[in-house]
Amino acid sequence: MKPQRCDRVVQVIERLSDGHFHSGEALGALLGVSRTAVSQYIKDIQALGVDVFRITGKGYRLAAPLALINMEQIHAHIEAEGERVDNIYLERILASTNDYIKQQISLGIDPGLTVFSEAQTQGRGRRGKRWVSPFGSNLYMSMYWRLDQGMSAAMGLSIALGTVIAELLSELGVFDVEVKWPNDVLVNGKKVAGILIELEGQALGVAHSIIGIGLNLTMPPWMADQIDQPWTDLSTLLNGKFNRNEVAAALVIKCRKALQAYNESGLNHFLPSWQKYDRLAKQPVRILMGDKELHGIAEGIDETGALLVKREGNLERFHAGEVSLRYGA
Repeated sequence: MKPQRCDRVVQVIERLSDGHFHSGEALGALLGVSRTAVSQYIKDIQALGVDVFRITGKGYRLAAPLALINMEQIHAHIEAEGERVDNIYLERILASTNDYIKQQISLGIDPGLTVFSEAQTQGRGRRGKRWVSPFGSNLYMSMYWRLDQGMSAAMGLSIALGTVIAELLSELGVFDVEVKWPNDVLVNGKKVAGILIELEGQALGVAHSIIGIGLNLTMPPWMADQIDQPWTDLSTLLNGKFNRNEVAAALVIKCRKALQAYNESGLNHFLPSWQKYDRLAKQPVRILMGDKELHGIAEGIDETGALLVKREGNLERFHAGEVSLRYGA
């Protein structure tokens, strides 16, 4: 979407976010375009996963009001914890928050730089899978972190961050939170958050980690058929009783503190919490590695983040592969 068109789409969404009717004429006046042009912008908005309907004589309205990201509120919560806010940004619509961070690395950015987006048009998860990213519904965040020890230091990052996301959800009042090796956060076996870590740099030199996090807050139900696995969101789990901006701020604070702790003491700091939430522990698991399928019993993780699996009496370590419960999701 071209920048000017993107800006106009965002203007219309912001005007409609109050949940009231707005006429095509009024929206046209806002944008300086015709009512016919407004209808095209409405189609763009619907393509972003926002449910807009029209009633003749009244105009356009959202099916439900949107709680848009408010950076002033997010900054206030983060400043209260003594964290920097001058490197936390909001871009309403991005192809990918991770790609945005990648573009900033060449500018010499500081660790902790963070970007939020209201929507991703090309959001992705592990192994190139699509991450459904409707506008104004969930949290899409990416953070930059420098790894002075090189790429090998990244192995346990998703473990550390998955653990603190699980802790955040528990603190919000969510029960039955689980972490699934290596990068998923689940509730009752349904995915509520995912982590995508991408690396740039040299194997033996300084590495740059781009940490993408998607957290389901209020997933539109009509988008359910676009998601290829069981999922849930905070609105369902907490009956809508949460503040989107407070959750966003808490996510930044917890991730930054986790990354600092990881720098200082590695994964050992997070192992007790991981064990508390570990979905796979002592469960029969299936591991897919290319066209090879292995079975065993999950025995937790080691200090590097490798999955420990007992197979035929031996304890084996796995650093990659798709893992699932042998008889479940």
